[in-house]
Amino acid sequence: MLEILLIPTRLGYRDERMREALDLVAAKADDQGRWTLQSTFNDRFVVPIEAKGEPSRWVTLRALEVLRAVPRAAGRLD
Repeated sequence: MLEILLIPTRLGYRDERMREALDLVAAKADDQGRWTLQSTFNDRFVVPIEAKGEPSRWVTLRALEVLRAVPRAAGRLD
C-alpha cells in the first residue's frame, strides 16, 4: 500500500479517499517513529538488504515521504 500511495503523492495528488490508507500507514509507526519491514525480496538478492520484522530505513523513508507530502491538519486532505 505504501508504494501505491507514493505515486499520487509524488504527483501532487490529494484526495479525501486517501485518508484511510494514510491513517493505516501512520498507525504502523513504532514508538521511535520507524516502520517495520513486513515483506521482503531477500531471497531474490545475493545479499539480504534488511531483515523482515525489523525496523527498516527504506520503509521509514517512504512512509515519511508520503505522510509529509499530504497535509492532514484538521482532519482534511486539501
